[in-house]
Amino acid sequence: MNSQPMLAPADAMEEAETGFFLHGFQRASAANVPFVHWNQRRKAVHAQLLTPADPAAALRLVWSQDTSLRHLQSPFIDQLVQYLEFYHVPAQQTLITQGELGDYMLIQMSGQVSVDRRMPDGSLAHLADTQAGDVLGEMSLFDSSPRFSSCTSSTDCALAVLKADTLDAMMELDASTAAYLLALFARKLSTRLRQTTARIEP
Repeated sequence: MNSQPMLAPADAMEEAETGFFLHGFQRASAANVPFVHWNQRRKAVHAQLLTPADPAAALRLVWSQDTSLRHLQSPFIDQLVQYLEFYHVPAQQTLITQGELGDYMLIQMSGQVSVDRRMPDGSLAHLADTQAGDVLGEMSLFDSSPRFSSCTSSTDCALAVLKADTLDAMMELDASTAAYLLALFARKLSTRLRQTTARIEP
């Protein structure tokens, strides 16, 4: 006899539609960590929707100098841009806040972003000034953990946004693109974590 509790039809549908990444955030948010959806943050930072004439060409250009992401071949980029939303954000806007949960990651298409981390002793450590092609917030998106640092637009920026529910859809509908993208992001994230650790370790 099956001792597992039966889900009501509505509950079963919600579980099926949650997806891997969104389901991780549902578990994590039970710890009362602030959760910020992109739609909330979009309004707070006065983001305006962009419609690039050729988003795939723009993404290929900004990633052409990146040692990890330049290996993402054109057909995969052509597929990827179908899952992205593009926005203009003015300067001095908090795109990501340290310690919160968020259901999105950002690809910087233009402009500069300041990345900073509040240390346990209360001091503020400046970790980086990002540039076009950099990826922000992917670590929290992948492991459903609180944001490691805060990211603030130093100048007007163009950003591409990939949300957790969209990444779930990509994994279901276009698994090869999702797997290739996640592997390259994981490599880039590993490199950045090593660099960040070297900066903040005594």
